[in-house]
Amino acid sequence: MPQIFKENKQAHVPLLAGWNRDEPSALAVNSPEPPTVQSFQELAQKDFGEQALEFLKVYPATTDAEAVRSAIDYSGARFLTLATWEWLEAQVAAGGTAYRYHFERPAPADKYHPAGSGAFHSDEIEYVFGTLDSRPEAVWQPEDKKLSELMQTYWTNFARTGDPNGGEAPKWPQYNAADGWQVMHLDVDSHAAPDDHRDQWLFLQGAWQAGSSRRR
Repeated sequence: MPQIFKENKQAHVPLLAGWNRDEPSALAVNSPEPPTVQSFQELAQKDFGEQALEFLKVYPATTDAEAVRSAIDYSGARFLTLATWEWLEAQVAAGGTAYRYHFERPAPADKYHPAGSGAFHSDEIEYVFGTLDSRPEAVWQPEDKKLSELMQTYWTNFARTGDPNGGEAPKWPQYNAADGWQVMHLDVDSHAAPDDHRDQWLFLQGAWQAGSSRRR
């Protein structure tokens, strides 16, 4: 991808991209066992060596609960989120229009996902297409239906005009430095706010480019 943008061979169209809050939650939390302060600090040392302390500043693990959250976020970066962030960054650097989202609504239990799975990978799909009732045994709340309607509005507007905004939907600012790298947080109270994890992406990008950790 970097070479495509460097050569200006990318599609010159607006971009809407993002990810879910708990992309690899089951993998990060349950394999082989839930992270702890000690195990996550050991992982930091293994993956980043002399940069481990710097890593732990952006992926903190001062409690076991914090270690679990950081493990989910770090696993998500290796799995999907850093690559998506770099795509958005490349789009903006090339002068293109970009909109970034963060889907945060925890999924209800269903036939294939136990309670507590969080906003897992692919969890947003039924919301976007208005097909919540296709998920077996899921019990949806009115808030889920409302969020689905909002997301359908955003995605339809974007497909039609290249801009997700329109009607009474909360304003979704473009993703760029001038506006503070705004992210649309999709949940019961959907709203836009500046990216508060930019230090994570910048650290990982720099560390992996420098070869201090093998990128997975």
